Amino acid sequence: DNNNNNNKPSQEFDGFNPFQPGAKMPTKSGFGINSQTKPITTPGGQISPRQMRMKELTGNLLNCLSNDDAVAELLQSNEDFLLEQLNDVDVVLEPGSVYTPDMSREERFRVYERVMGERIGDARAPAAKKALGALLDFVMERE
Repeated sequence: DNNNNNNKPSQEFDGFNPFQPGAKMPTKSGFGINSQTKPITTPGGQISPRQMRMKELTGNLLNCLSNDDAVAELLQSNEDFLLEQLNDVDVVLEPGSVYTPDMSREERFRVYERVMGERIGDARAPAAKKALGALLDFVMERE
């Protein structure tokens, strides 16, 4: 029955024992914060949801790099997210953003292109270069 009685434990906590030292919540997608990964924070110490989502997206991108259709589908399904800070000049920017509130859409695309070019140049792993290149190409095709 669906009357929110709390007699049945939620399946969300299956396998989690809070009394076991070092116990961690199981994660469905492997994208949980665990003891090996520090959360991404803004300069004020706040966790950045945008950077967390971007980290998840780039991880997924790296996992499907060998399949062009999967890459295209992943980027397409995240198009609004990827273009939000470029297309919406009134969007609230996070601290540390490469964009400033006074930038035009065209200026933001130029900054994106330059910053991504630098990141591709700095990346050592060929897979990282390819993933960043796929992001750059996808975004710049929508300028």
